[in-house]
Amino acid sequence: MTDDTSPSQLRYVAPAKINLYLGVHEGRDARGYHGVDSVMAAIDFCDTVTVAPAPKLSVSCLPDVGCVDSSNTCWRAAVAMGKSFDFEPSYAICVHKHIPPQAGLGGSSSDAVATILALCEFNHLDPTAEKVVEVARSIGADVPFFLRGIPCYLDGSGDTLREEFNILQGTPVVLVCPSGSVGVSTPEAYAAFDASCVPTGNLQAVLEALRSGNCDELYAGMDNNLGPIACHLSSEVASSAQWLKEQQGVRASLVTGSGSSSFALCESSEVARRIARDAQALGMDGLATRIINHGPQRI
Repeated sequence: MTDDTSPSQLRYVAPAKINLYLGVHEGRDARGYHGVDSVMAAIDFCDTVTVAPAPKLSVSCLPDVGCVDSSNTCWRAAVAMGKSFDFEPSYAICVHKHIPPQAGLGGSSSDAVATILALCEFNHLDPTAEKVVEVARSIGADVPFFLRGIPCYLDGSGDTLREEFNILQGTPVVLVCPSGSVGVSTPEAYAAFDASCVPTGNLQAVLEALRSGNCDELYAGMDNNLGPIACHLSSEVASSAQWLKEQQGVRASLVTGSGSSSFALCESSEVARRIARDAQALGMDGLATRIINHGPQRI
């Protein structure tokens, strides 16, 4: 459906996310998914995704993170869009990776949405259409969040948007992660959760704090019951998470998703930058950033 008026290529920034609350429930549904309550926010730490018409579908990653075409989220998103909207997904997709894999930051989900948005533009499709949302949901639980990227509460398997909040934009954030190739496999984390279920936190307290704009109550209620699992699976994750929690100027900190990254909401941008520098000096990866209120955007 791409025509002569279409651009030669489209580029998107694809932001990472953090979980301000994650509550995984025992048991799995018919699809094999756990019930999940999640409050997510996008942060200003991004991959770049470039999509261009091509003779056939291809996906490349720079640097190469070992993404196999058929299992790559961008590949799957392109195939699903073509099937749902009856066009041949003949595009070259190049992902410049900055967001580390297996870090709980949703990079591959955000990359998939950047691909979906590019294909919507090339093929003159409404990105808010329910069929587009269904494509996003078919790729993964975190993917629908990135279609809007506003801080929000999702339930179901973490893929059904229930409520959005506008109080957190610009909040200083620092990310800390064990350096190098330390990651936590999401399937491995959920399998470990099944073997030793960890209780969920107080979701309603977090939602009420967000509705009322009470940041102190939000900081007190933030919880992730996959965090202890990630720390059990990796001593490096446990050490970096504990170190971050102890830093001066941290208002609240959690492991995000199933790890390996931890994040902290900070008193100021200066605090976030200081903690990032200190983490790097200790051999960890540290990055100062902030909460934003959008998903992938064209640049």
